[in-house]
Amino acid sequence: MSLKNTKKIGVIFFSIFCGIIAGAVIVILLSALGFLRSPFSTGSIGSDEKRLLPPAPRMVQTAASVQEEITNSRQNAIVRAAQRVGPAVVSISVVQVRVIREHPFLTPFGDEFFDEFWGRFFRPREYKEKVYSIGSGFIINPDGYILTNAHVVRGADQLKVSLTTGEEYEGKVVGLDEVSDLAVVKIDAKDLPSVVLGNSDDLMIGEWAIAIGNPFGYLLDDPNPTVTVGVVSAVNRDIKRERGQVQIYRKMIQTDAAINLGNSGGPLVDASGEVIGINTFIFTTSRGSEGIGFAIPINRAKDILSDLIKYGKIIPAWIGVKVQELNPILAQSLDLAKAEGVIVSDVEEKSPAQKAGLKRKDVIIEVDGQKIKNLSDWEDLAYLARAKQSLDIVFLRDGKEIHARLVPKTLPAQASKASQSKLGITVANISSAIAYRLGIADRRGVVVTGVDKEGIAYEAGLEVGDVIRQINDQPVRNVKDYEKVMSRKKNGERLILLIEREGTLYFVSLEV
Repeated sequence: MSLKNTKKIGVIFFSIFCGIIAGAVIVILLSALGFLRSPFSTGSIGSDEKRLLPPAPRMVQTAASVQEEITNSRQNAIVRAAQRVGPAVVSISVVQVRVIREHPFLTPFGDEFFDEFWGRFFRPREYKEKVYSIGSGFIINPDGYILTNAHVVRGADQLKVSLTTGEEYEGKVVGLDEVSDLAVVKIDAKDLPSVVLGNSDDLMIGEWAIAIGNPFGYLLDDPNPTVTVGVVSAVNRDIKRERGQVQIYRKMIQTDAAINLGNSGGPLVDASGEVIGINTFIFTTSRGSEGIGFAIPINRAKDILSDLIKYGKIIPAWIGVKVQELNPILAQSLDLAKAEGVIVSDVEEKSPAQKAGLKRKDVIIEVDGQKIKNLSDWEDLAYLARAKQSLDIVFLRDGKEIHARLVPKTLPAQASKASQSKLGITVANISSAIAYRLGIADRRGVVVTGVDKEGIAYEAGLEVGDVIRQINDQPVRNVKDYEKVMSRKKNGERLILLIEREGTLYFVSLEV
């Protein structure tokens, strides 16, 4: 190629390059002046382009839609559970009338000395005083049945039940059991909101626990319940009984959800809004919540609710067997691999236990599929056993595992109705079954089977299960002796009863 041709080609390429540069500069200038559309512009575009591009997002929301989104985001499981159960939680106001006795002078020997000696010559001044308390409960049936703690309504002369709607009703205790610390109150209302009873046997440690009730309700003029939240801290807690304590607290649910004065009887709820327990008491050094609260498992309440509603109390079932803890030494002597279960120490003749084939030295290890590991397991099961409801038991004898069917019976008792006219109690002869159940060897006397809360004996402190041995130094061997002694007593006459309670003898003074 000649030099002349080379120069021509170079000029052509240079001209093209300059043209491209000039065109780009012109395009940029025109775009800046708004004559051409930039590919990044948000201005208007043609209809064809609109079909190709996705719809632009909505940039403006109404205030109502924003508030709705916020509200929905706040609706967590705890809020929904509280909304579900809250309308069925009630406040229970209790009025008790107590008799206060003031002696005309003080003695260095205490009130008992005055009652027994000086009381024969000087009558103490008596007056009645009203005591107010408050608790919680929850509706378990739309027809007005309410579950609460027995200690909330014990000895109540007046009951006022307040609903979350502000409505108030007079309440009546239709069933109460001191040992389990459970009671059922009835109000005259229909179509009430009620709770769903859950399953307390499959609780997981660490899952949500929601306590609902009316703490310090007497300070607040508001019928709506308070909600506190925590977790299930522990399950199957057995609480040691204090001296003189009637209640037996076993298999309790422990929670750190705040429980305070007035919360007793309210529901403990899981995250799904089902009741898993009844808030009962707390461990505290400050009289306030310290994160150690306890609730009665709802499954325990389910087992006795029908008795409380139908009979007003638990109808005890008779099994007829005495057992004791199986310690390692006994287990070794019986060639057992581990010290689990309870060993039978005695079987009553003609009892359900004897009919089931149980004998001394048998080791009960399972009842109705539940493992019996210790004495507490057995006592809990025996207390909740119902008459005519068969139990499948498994026990060990001479190294062999034996299966049997045991059918508890109703505890035999021969009640005397005539005794109600004087002291407001019913009594019964001490049959072998009653003696066995009370753990007494001496069958002389009468056992108290019922106490009228309006009667003289109730005010004096007599309880179901007390055994009356003497009245004014006269021995009482049976119901016939009791009625004979009482028929001679005149109105206004003072009586001194010798009673036996849990193996201890006491004097009780009262006036006919």
